[in-house]
Amino acid sequence: MKLKNILRNVTAMALPLALLGSCTGDFEELNTNPYEIDPEELPFEAQFSTPLSFSYPTHQNLFQYWTSLSIDNYGGYFEVPHSNWTMARYDLARGFCGGMHENFMQKIFNNTRRLIKQCDAAGQHDFAAVARIVEAYNLLQYTDTYGPVPYSSVLAADELAERPSSYAYDKQEDIYKAIFAQLDKALEGLDTETAGLASFDCWCNGDRTLWKKIANQLKLRIALRMVKVDPAQAETVARAAISAGVLEDKDILISKGFENEMWLMFNWGDCGANASLVTMLKGFKDPRLKLYFTKNTQPIVKPGAKPLQVPDKDGKMVDKKDDDGFLVYAEEDYLTDPDTGEKLKPGTAYIGIPAGCAIGGKPNQYSNYSGWAGTFSMPQPIMFAAEGWFLRAEAELRWPGIGSEDVKTLYENGIRTSIKNQYAYRKSYAEQGYSEFKQSLPEDWNTLADDATIDAYIAGETVQTDYTDPNTALNGAYNSKALNLLSVKWDSGASKEEQLQRIITQKWIAVFPLSTEAWAEYRRTGYPKLFQVKQNASNGVISTELGPRRLPYSDTEINANTAEYNKGVELLNSEASGGTSGDNAGTRLWWDRADKGNF
Repeated sequence: MKLKNILRNVTAMALPLALLGSCTGDFEELNTNPYEIDPEELPFEAQFSTPLSFSYPTHQNLFQYWTSLSIDNYGGYFEVPHSNWTMARYDLARGFCGGMHENFMQKIFNNTRRLIKQCDAAGQHDFAAVARIVEAYNLLQYTDTYGPVPYSSVLAADELAERPSSYAYDKQEDIYKAIFAQLDKALEGLDTETAGLASFDCWCNGDRTLWKKIANQLKLRIALRMVKVDPAQAETVARAAISAGVLEDKDILISKGFENEMWLMFNWGDCGANASLVTMLKGFKDPRLKLYFTKNTQPIVKPGAKPLQVPDKDGKMVDKKDDDGFLVYAEEDYLTDPDTGEKLKPGTAYIGIPAGCAIGGKPNQYSNYSGWAGTFSMPQPIMFAAEGWFLRAEAELRWPGIGSEDVKTLYENGIRTSIKNQYAYRKSYAEQGYSEFKQSLPEDWNTLADDATIDAYIAGETVQTDYTDPNTALNGAYNSKALNLLSVKWDSGASKEEQLQRIITQKWIAVFPLSTEAWAEYRRTGYPKLFQVKQNASNGVISTELGPRRLPYSDTEINANTAEYNKGVELLNSEASGGTSGDNAGTRLWWDRADKGNF
């Protein structure tokens, strides 16, 4: 089979079989290879399959290094339930920061740029449009993770007889312009029609109208992202995107039998529910809590507690287990749910993991807190219709009259759409998740998305609860006071800042589990307010109050693209604000302005 050099990125074949268990060591050292299989030798449908499916990576180890060890924590949705990795405590190992780079360059860009050129040449402009939108979707994540990145130089190199040995970086401002250009070109291409789109389209099943809405929603998303650095352009783009139409009712999910690796991250004991999210959902009385997570999956007991002993059939003393196979302890050895006082036997309470704590290696009791309400076969999320409503709500808040509906209506429609769609999306998979952990479904399971339930939620006046960690309840070491003290109920008389907080908080809940968006919007707006890490191991590089603002560039770039990497860091510094500079996680991106508020 023909091979060729490609950007010195990881191999296009599956990662080594030795890594199919929970990953160890340095990802890039183990998985870097200067060669790839020529993708043009694959069937046409398969060539599109990789960039479409790897927009939410379907390989377990790549998924870990893409977001699970880093961005999933920083966006406030998840937390590593052990101390084997230090990323959650802001000690960022550079070798663990390259997953976003590897995924974009090898799985996405390596395919989309070739497909765009190939399809345009063949007059298949709608096929090229799909590739452009997928590229733009992932390029936004890529640049919002690192800042300046190689892009235009890679495209230019495709026209050369021989590939160069290095690739220049673009400023993030220029990357954003390039994304807009790709999306505009895609929208033009979608006005044409080529037979066969549905044969490989695992996002929209050949629905070109949906593709147009995705493109417009991306434009609106990006417009609001850049509102602090170019408000005039942001308004212009937002008006056009809203006028053209974004998603309103249909979520974009990949339901083609690919693996959803989030279940595996929980199963490995390398991911858990973040206390910030759980306490907000509990405090708001949010029905989505029961769709996102299960209750505690194992007994939670005092340190050093031993299971009760009983004789087996041969008279030998063994650990006592209940009818579901869970270990049984003396009543006084169970820790209690801080909210209800109940003994924390399996399936008792929804409990999140405290942020950034030295909680010990695995296995430990933190992986026994709330489990993932889902399965390995759960469809992969790409984009949610509810986000479109919340983006329009913020746009209307900033530029009154930009659309035809008021902010309150848009905000409440976003909530309704999210709850109904998340229920439809997650219900059957969550039921399997509860069953896996031998837990009964919540009593209100069949009414979680009823109109009456949603109406009560929208009218709710409760706020986030305090966090009390059962394992450290006595000394309070990992406890946190509630930070989000605005209720769900809309307040038309509130300040713009408070109204924005409500919009972003509800959008954050609605786009779960897309941590790339959650983290980006937290950095842009400061909302929702997330619990601070208890141990900051960054040696002063990362602010405990603000959290990481980006990820450092990968070792691949430093070692294989050294001269241009150094220039890229100069570009990063030229766009940064707030006094921190250099290739570290404390440096702000172009749109993340320290010198400007939300209004």
